[in-house]
Amino acid sequence: MYLAGNLKFLRKKSGKTQDALSTDLKIGRTTIANYEAGISEPNLETLLTFANYFGATVDEMLSTNMEERGKKLKSTLILPAADGKKVTEPLPYSKIPQVITVDREGNDNIIYVPVKARAGYLLGYGDPEFMETLPTFRLPGLNNSTYRMFEVEGPSMAPNVLNGDRIIGEWVDGFDNIRDNRVHVIVHKGGVMIKRVLNRIKERGKLYLKSDTVVHRHEFPTLEIDPEEVNEIWYGRLKISGDFSEPAEVYHRLADLELDIMEMKKFIKEKE
Repeated sequence: MYLAGNLKFLRKKSGKTQDALSTDLKIGRTTIANYEAGISEPNLETLLTFANYFGATVDEMLSTNMEERGKKLKSTLILPAADGKKVTEPLPYSKIPQVITVDREGNDNIIYVPVKARAGYLLGYGDPEFMETLPTFRLPGLNNSTYRMFEVEGPSMAPNVLNGDRIIGEWVDGFDNIRDNRVHVIVHKGGVMIKRVLNRIKERGKLYLKSDTVVHRHEFPTLEIDPEEVNEIWYGRLKISGDFSEPAEVYHRLADLELDIMEMKKFIKEKE
């Protein structure tokens, strides 16, 4: 029976820690740990709860090695072309990432996607072998979801997000959970984009990707994309920046004005 291994596999694939799963299902964390270790087994009612949560059947969870089956699945769908040849299309948007990695304790790693790896990521986000070539790390406080870090390229989001910054994104498990007009990383057929997203799927059947820049606005018009083109969505949870540039000119003027006022007050006080 494969229940213990399947529970652990499905939990990790869904981006959940044992604590997070315990909270979602109202089952004790120790109880879940015992199930995953094969120390104890859930009753039928609890087994149905797990199956419904992970979108599986009870039979699959008991009699199928789901991790091995997942490794055999291709990361692309093979579609017949009109001329008899085969063509590949990216997997459709999923409620969970196609690939996650974990450390020795079973905690999710944060996978880092630098600019130079973007082209490969666009094709290999569902390929375990490619994903294993990318750097991974962990940060305190980012424990109860699945995160990925992307490097920023270009001035389109300046001054809020600068060239060379890193955005750590939290997995968004559905279009309805997009935070309107907030920064997201959108992986779609056209590339990997870091933009503000307007979700207008219900009204117009489209997502709109906006840039923050004012100076380069003519270079970065708002993009309109179909939801069918989207492979992944990551909500911008954290920004890591190495920019220590000087404050804006208006700051210098205010600082000088404050100094002038201080000198005037000092002068007036001395004359009293």
